Amino acid sequence: MALIQRVAVVGAGTMGAGIAQLCAQSGFSVKVHDPLPSALAALPARLKKSFDAAVLKGKLSTQQAERAFHSISAVPDLSGLEGADLVIEAAPEILALKQDLFEKLSRICPDALLATNTSSLSVAEIMKKAASPERTLGVHFFNPPVAMKLVEMIRTDATAPEAFQAAWEFVLMGLRRTPVDAKDVPGFIVNRVMRPYYVAAQRMVSSATSCAAVDESCRSVGGVPMGPFELMDLIGLDTNLAITKAIYEALGRPERFAPPALQEKLVGAGELGRKTGKGFYLYQDGRKAGENPEALDGLPEGTALTAKDIWRNLAGAIILEAERLVSEGVAGAHDIDTAIKLAMNFPKGPFEWRKENTAA
Repeated sequence: MALIQRVAVVGAGTMGAGIAQLCAQSGFSVKVHDPLPSALAALPARLKKSFDAAVLKGKLSTQQAERAFHSISAVPDLSGLEGADLVIEAAPEILALKQDLFEKLSRICPDALLATNTSSLSVAEIMKKAASPERTLGVHFFNPPVAMKLVEMIRTDATAPEAFQAAWEFVLMGLRRTPVDAKDVPGFIVNRVMRPYYVAAQRMVSSATSCAAVDESCRSVGGVPMGPFELMDLIGLDTNLAITKAIYEALGRPERFAPPALQEKLVGAGELGRKTGKGFYLYQDGRKAGENPEALDGLPEGTALTAKDIWRNLAGAIILEAERLVSEGVAGAHDIDTAIKLAMNFPKGPFEWRKENTAA
């Protein structure tokens, strides 16, 4: 297939703007469309703020930032994306919306690679109405794309090998990101393997083992940067819960992924984490200010767990899920380890943990 030079992004929100910035910083010409005029109108200011921050941090020179900024253009009509070599969709996680977009895009850009940035929906289902399914795939960036090195590359049964290879080279050589190969299954690699980190952790808390105790154990014993409750507060309890529910339903409702009542309660109360000032913790001026009493209210009776037992239980659940992915042919052990380390900033991947524990 021809080299990718012209990139189009559908979606001008946080993720779409981030993907556009990454592509522009990497030397590509980028067109951005969003069906919401207000989102498209806000794009220049959003990009300017992000480029200015990159200059202040020394990530880009002023000249590099200006050049990249001016290589991004907003187009009010979907037809304005005609001529793109690659279209990356970063629209809301609504299946019907994405299907409609790709049905139209496959007519407007008949020779382009069509990629979805979905994190939880089936790529094959999204592309169901695309005219040329052999040129479709998933290209899942992590937020923020300009900082995160990992990109999950998802092929469906219809994806042509040459299309997948062209997208792989674009990510690896063009964007200088680390791609990992995954099949089109619920949650792909990271969201699937890491579900136990959130679900099993909530089942572990009790009158004797608090959210803070679990987080501290993960940091001190596992050497990870954030415990599961801190991380859910950062992601947003609503966002995290929606992903859990999507994977739970798509996999046929396995008990290990049943959405926890504690998280359901907090989301129902509008306590969504850092963005609302309340989640598993309380926040003042963006800083953690103790545990949320409402999260601790009504916890079941239990015996205090040691820090080693807490980490051993959570790491064990993650390892089991990683082993399931390998046995199902979703991804290889090396790609899973790479994905978890890059996406989560963990010191080791699940198979490296397993090897370490076996050796011990």
